[in-house]
Amino acid sequence: MKNENKTVKQKKPLPQIIALPAHLMTIIWTLITEKLEFSIRFRLSLSYIKILLGAMIAAGLGVILVFGVLTINDKISGDYFALTQTLNNDNIEYSGVREYSEEYKTPVLIYDYTEKLIFATEPELEDYGYKRSIGVVRTDGKFYLAVNRKLINSDFPIKVVIYSDIRDDILEILKISKVILLVFGIVIFFSIISIAFSGRGLFQPIKDMTQTVKDISERNLNLRLNVSGSKNELKELALTFNEMMNRIEDHYNRQKQFVSDASHELRTPIAVVQGYAVMLDRWGKNDKEILQESIDAIKNESENMKELIDKLLFLARHDKDTFVFQKEEFSLSEMLLEVAKETEIIDSSHKINIDIREEVPIRADRNRIKQAVRIFIDNALKYTPPNGEILLSLANEGNDIAISVKDTGIGMTKEELRHIFDRFYRSDRSRTKGRGGHGLGLAIAKIVILGHGGKIRVKSKVGEGSEFIIILKSN
Repeated sequence: MKNENKTVKQKKPLPQIIALPAHLMTIIWTLITEKLEFSIRFRLSLSYIKILLGAMIAAGLGVILVFGVLTINDKISGDYFALTQTLNNDNIEYSGVREYSEEYKTPVLIYDYTEKLIFATEPELEDYGYKRSIGVVRTDGKFYLAVNRKLINSDFPIKVVIYSDIRDDILEILKISKVILLVFGIVIFFSIISIAFSGRGLFQPIKDMTQTVKDISERNLNLRLNVSGSKNELKELALTFNEMMNRIEDHYNRQKQFVSDASHELRTPIAVVQGYAVMLDRWGKNDKEILQESIDAIKNESENMKELIDKLLFLARHDKDTFVFQKEEFSLSEMLLEVAKETEIIDSSHKINIDIREEVPIRADRNRIKQAVRIFIDNALKYTPPNGEILLSLANEGNDIAISVKDTGIGMTKEELRHIFDRFYRSDRSRTKGRGGHGLGLAIAKIVILGHGGKIRVKSKVGEGSEFIIILKSN
């Protein structure tokens, strides 16, 4: 029993040993398949190797073929030249041909033009049959190439089939083939190694780019692909990627600043509402004065928050490209007169001048254009001292329409002019003088005007006022 157990134990590894090569081949095939599917470098190297192998095989076969044809042709031509010389000096019994055949071991058959055999150097050659053009005969360790040619012997036309032994020529061709195969094998071996290592250098920049892209996150959006020293197509790809990252980083920073500013703007009214709510809860319920003050403050701050949220929603819809302008035909002149009249009702501390001399039709979103004009007028009122003047004018400028809002207010510096359309931007002077606002109005007006294919020009000088000119395309 012990011996049987030992025998069984010795036989157990045998199937595993047999299966090991198959398992290794499966692993290697899986690796190659994965490389072919995912590795551009591997596929490109294989493509180069295929092209190289094809070129080497074609070149080798071409050399062998040319060498073989030339060698065999020289052999056949030499045999026929010698036979022709012999026939010219031969008698009618072809004794010279027989001697030539015995000396050079080259069998010969001679036929007349009716393909009737008239002479054979060896009787057994009759069994080979008539060769109309060219044929191959292999016998007794010899390899004959039979070629039929027409000759004239003693003014008598004949057809001569000469059997040239090309065995030695074929052996010579095989030797040359082996040499070519050996040389090409060595060349291909080192070429494959060179292709493999050259691919590593070629794709190293791509690996570096991939690693850089992996390292980019919201914490280090400033990372960029290195383009120094690059002069190929990868440089253009890297530059395009860097430009895209610049836009993404700028957008991300703007969104981050936007959220921060929005939170800051909402924090104050929320704090005010909470403060008054706490005060009412503690002792303001029975004090009518405090109760009314709290109600008024909460209402004002609620309106302030509603206005801010409406503006934020407008900007959010624009950023997501979900905002759509509802365009229609309307009178721009009538709309501007309407805005001027509403402004006079709301604000009586400024003088509103109007310079609208003609009817100007336009196709646009009436509500949004009106909103933009109101923003510019409100901005002018805010920064113009009481008793100052606001001029609202409309004029045609060729194919364009120009709407101007000009004030006699405090004006702006060059630094302020660079930032007035930034979201949540308010100059220090506006903050210190308690003019309010969220710094979103001009940003919204810019979105409206640019959305209609228009432009905004701004002229301003400190102490002399500002002028905002809206340029729109006429119908």
